[in-house]
Amino acid sequence: MQVDVNVTRGDIVRFNVSKMFRLKSNLLLLAIMILIVGLGAWDGMRDGGQGVDILILLGVALVGGMLGFFVVFTFATIFVLLSSTARSGTLGVHTYSIDERGFREATPANESLNYWHSIGKVEKGRSAISLEIAPWLFHVLPRRDFESDEAYESFFAEIQSRVGRRSG
Repeated sequence: MQVDVNVTRGDIVRFNVSKMFRLKSNLLLLAIMILIVGLGAWDGMRDGGQGVDILILLGVALVGGMLGFFVVFTFATIFVLLSSTARSGTLGVHTYSIDERGFREATPANESLNYWHSIGKVEKGRSAISLEIAPWLFHVLPRRDFESDEAYESFFAEIQSRVGRRSG
């Protein structure tokens, strides 16, 4: 099985937003941001000689932590977008194929083979299939580039049936 997809900056943004609260690393960052802001607020309230109102403290920690998370997430996404080019093999046409050994990718910039047992996770969304190759490294296959919904579903099912297997 093979499919040619054209990965755009829009695909990268959609993918990052879809994973915003689903990646463990992002949830850890959010928890750390809430903790840092909460500790800062608690220290500030304690030093002011006022009693620490737990509701205010929690509110400040949650709102401040979320704002901090969104700032870091936004800058990280902008950095990814600026560093993504066709020359690096991130944007543009990718040919993905499934064979007995693994999942193949070919672009004008590179070729790769990811063995089935090394692929962490495969997920199907409304707009794309994603394969986790390593922490923070994914292949994204936009649905629009498949010839039909059936082809999209079939490609996903074939990948899913092979992920985790040892290569023959």
